[in-house]
Amino acid sequence: MLDIAMPEPKEDEVLVKVIAVALNRLDILQRIEPVVGTFRLPHIAGMDVVGTVAASGGAEGETLVGKTVVIDPVVTCEECEFCKANMPEYCVDLRTIGSSRNGGFAEYVAVPARNCIEVGECAVPVEELAAVPVASVTAWHGLLGAGKIQPGETIVVPGAGSGLGAAGVQIAKAKGCKVITLVSGADKAEKARALPEGQRADLVIDRKAEDWVEAARAYTGGKGVDMVWDHVGGPFLQQAINALRIGGRVIMSGTTAGNHSEITNTSLFHWGKSIIGHGGYSRQEMRDTIAAYASGELKLVFDSKWTFEELPKAEARLESGDFFGKVLVCLTD
Repeated sequence: MLDIAMPEPKEDEVLVKVIAVALNRLDILQRIEPVVGTFRLPHIAGMDVVGTVAASGGAEGETLVGKTVVIDPVVTCEECEFCKANMPEYCVDLRTIGSSRNGGFAEYVAVPARNCIEVGECAVPVEELAAVPVASVTAWHGLLGAGKIQPGETIVVPGAGSGLGAAGVQIAKAKGCKVITLVSGADKAEKARALPEGQRADLVIDRKAEDWVEAARAYTGGKGVDMVWDHVGGPFLQQAINALRIGGRVIMSGTTAGNHSEITNTSLFHWGKSIIGHGGYSRQEMRDTIAAYASGELKLVFDSKWTFEELPKAEARLESGDFFGKVLVCLTD
């Protein structure tokens, strides 16, 4: 542990006493190299934060003092052409709490008041809402916003054991879709199949045991799936294209397997298939996602919960790849 000075909120900021932080892959990656161009040292990680507003730097955040909030980690300038056009997700000076601004792995964090989403009545322990930002709202936007999934469609969601995948499966199921999910290994396949109704995919494919493209096409009677949500990248993109029906679509939103993909052009244009860029989520989508979990409409899947003193062990759990669900670190009892 390291003692640092208490953050001082600026006029448009509030000081948040951290209750809990959920881990993300970025928390591991940025220990190795600065994967975000605006990353600077010294740095405090932790993107997904829930806490209580302890103080306000100005009038903008005064009504939030004493309130429990989930923090939207995306900080925008409010001045560029995109912010003024109500498209802040494309802000030219975008910063991210826990990435290019100090994050929640501390007792207190200073954040813009506009980034605080107040938590009302909550059907789950409030610390669990730390697991909603980044993973769940990315899934919400990727499937409902960019993907525009419809009832009855067959959707492929990779990684049921990840925060992204677990959220994606539930969101697609709640929309009335048939869901195929992909996992790596028999243990994760067993856990995915054992999830409760509503959290469980219609078909679980172990990518290590079988060709997932063939299995997905067989499930659809050979015609292919309507959409693949590609938060994997690398070679997965061509596999996703191959799994699509005529006129199907891939939503690209991640690069965990690599930032470069090689595709066969005719496999795309000859069959009228589409690749759609995910883009950024809106703050309203963040509010809607939080509300869905706070009300109990959607259920978070947790691998493990740790104390702040156990943060190194929590990160080791995430880094191992053996986790299934979100890894949560609680700073207060």
